[in-house]
Amino acid sequence: MKRLKNPLKIRRQAGFTLLEICVAIMILGYAMLIVAKLFGGVTMSAKANEFGTLASNFARAKMEDLINRDYDSLPEGVWTPDVWAFDVSAALAQKGVLTFTRSIKISWMQRQDPGNPANLALITSGTDQGLKKIEVKVIWNERGRQQEVVYTSMVAKGA
Repeated sequence: MKRLKNPLKIRRQAGFTLLEICVAIMILGYAMLIVAKLFGGVTMSAKANEFGTLASNFARAKMEDLINRDYDSLPEGVWTPDVWAFDVSAALAQKGVLTFTRSIKISWMQRQDPGNPANLALITSGTDQGLKKIEVKVIWNERGRQQEVVYTSMVAKGA
């Protein structure tokens, strides 16, 4: 009859212990938390870009309207700002309205040194010299900071 060498010795089975599995789950959970925070920042950055695009479109639409008008119908001075509200509830996981304020400034311009054809620098003029500068600015507050988009163009009389 064969006798066992050590009857009290238990053979260890291959596999993971409950403690090893718990530690692995904790490490995986922390890694997923870090990745989730990174994606949250990316989402907010994408929304900020979307708001910048909305503001840019708001400014560009007005600039196109002004450029296509007759030169004499563009009065010199600052126009009363328009306000456009955008409901951010659909865009963000927070409720609220993002307000875009658009202002327009039209200035008479003239060449800084009309006697020097090589100098094309322009300065603001007190009288109409046949050239107007149109500036459309859109301002909005995003996450407590003021943002702005500015479009500038020139319109010449008879052009």
